Amino acid sequence: MRPSGLASPPVAPKAARGGRAGAPREPGRMPAHAPSLGGAAGGGCALLWPPLSAQQAPAQPLVDAAPTATSTPAAAAAPHGGLPQAVAALLPELTLEPSQVSAYVRRVDAERPLLAVDAEHPRVPASTIKLVTSIAALDLLGPEYRWHTEVLIEGDVIAGTLEGDLSIKGYGDPFLGTESFAALIRAVRAKGIRHIAGDVIFDNSHLVAPTAARGDFDGAAQRSYNALPAALSLNRQVTDIVLYNDHVRGGVGVYTDPPLSYLDIDNDAQVVQAPCRGRYHRLSVRFSTAGGTDEAPPAGGADTSQTGAPGAGDIAPPEPAPAETPVLPTPADETPTAAGGTPAAPRLTISGNFASECTDERIPRLLLSPEQHVAAAFDALWREAGGTIRGGLLAAAAPANAEVFHRTDSEPLHALLRRVNKWSDNLMARMIFLTLGTAHAGPPGSEEKARTAFDAWLTERGFSFPGLVIDNGSGLSRQTRIAAASLGELLTWAYHQPWMPELMGSMAIMGVDGTLANRMQSEPIAGRAHMKTGTVRDASCIAGYVLDPDGQRWVVVVLVNALPGQRLAAWHGHAVHHALLRWLFDGADLP
Repeated sequence: MRPSGLASPPVAPKAARGGRAGAPREPGRMPAHAPSLGGAAGGGCALLWPPLSAQQAPAQPLVDAAPTATSTPAAAAAPHGGLPQAVAALLPELTLEPSQVSAYVRRVDAERPLLAVDAEHPRVPASTIKLVTSIAALDLLGPEYRWHTEVLIEGDVIAGTLEGDLSIKGYGDPFLGTESFAALIRAVRAKGIRHIAGDVIFDNSHLVAPTAARGDFDGAAQRSYNALPAALSLNRQVTDIVLYNDHVRGGVGVYTDPPLSYLDIDNDAQVVQAPCRGRYHRLSVRFSTAGGTDEAPPAGGADTSQTGAPGAGDIAPPEPAPAETPVLPTPADETPTAAGGTPAAPRLTISGNFASECTDERIPRLLLSPEQHVAAAFDALWREAGGTIRGGLLAAAAPANAEVFHRTDSEPLHALLRRVNKWSDNLMARMIFLTLGTAHAGPPGSEEKARTAFDAWLTERGFSFPGLVIDNGSGLSRQTRIAAASLGELLTWAYHQPWMPELMGSMAIMGVDGTLANRMQSEPIAGRAHMKTGTVRDASCIAGYVLDPDGQRWVVVVLVNALPGQRLAAWHGHAVHHALLRWLFDGADLP
């Protein structure tokens, strides 16, 4: 029974509540995660071939804030401090110990939690920390906050020709997609510019360049979830390599989204007349640059894992790139060289067999640096529309005297948070976190400024979360820490804010969509829990809101962490999550 201190309405018998006695209980399963991304920003002109190195700053703990805004009266009943029997009994089967689990369960209108198990112990939260970033952003920026991207010109436009430079400056739009970028180019054309006599400049100066490389976290530098922040990030810096059965020309067709200039594609794949099964459908995609070769795994759809080998350790900052160096070959110098001058173009090599009954394959990869990626896409889209560029393509700050010619705005924050939390997009979470810093202290944005802004917000709101360490705001970090009680108190507070519907609507729905689409699908709780998942090598976590059969809303946080030297199987954590959620949904009976 629920303790009387919660002042809850009487709980009906399970039969009357439609309890799930005898309902099938599936073991925890690995969901089809769609992790996310990140990339580098830079000031000054820079050579964009070969790729610029990008590095990540170390995490720094926050200073503890003032007393918590959700302090509890002593008169309220104390929370239960042990795991429910059904959960505790499951741990030995999963080779887990009780010391590896923290849990916090609280009705949103209760003064204290019903259950608080090791809830003050700071643990690795993985991507559940995105909820903290989302809550801070909704409160500080507002649900309708938008980012913008500017096109600036220097010089006059005469008979369709810009007699000067054109600059594109990013302000940290977390999701500047290919369609929005193409619309920006169409708008420039519609406003009268068809030919550019000067250079095209790509300005990333609004954010400080990261000090870590993409592969530092787990060695998977091409995986989309490892993208690093850059103020001008197109398509989350991802190149989607699309392979399809080309019925018109025969054979395997290949194209990229966004389209990219200065990328050679060597396609040796063949179509085989066969059903769409792994034994027949085997493709390999290799990406090579003048400096070496990186091999991508066989084609097979979107990235689904956030686990991997340990990071590469401390990496020194990149050497400064030469100033005023072209990103891509200019019309006057279209002959690439392997050494000296403009580097040779990177190459995609496609091989293997494509089963005739398979649908299109879309393989997301981080192939180019953020500046190279946006420059190659601009060049391809601009020339495809009939435009010409007489000068070069440069990475630099826009000229101080350049005038704004066109501006495009992003979707509002509340819409972008759906991608951040339903699909656990790391790059977008990091960009939103950096925006907290620029809004607080001005550009250029940095993780240090963002952490300072976040700390000030905690203090202003009266929260004290001992042991909290927030690194980059995304959870793709082995330094981030938060206690289950801290996250639970924050979610309880957020539930009573005017923007609560936007926060809840951004979370994955159990058994319905996002990273929870394949979890607990056949159980009564499906469709009744809005939650954020989190999975890295060291942790398997979940947090959010659950609507019970009585129509009562609950905050639930479960953090499962590995022991030192242990590799935690994600599904083991999922099984713990599911057992506790079943317990709550069945009435939350306690001894």
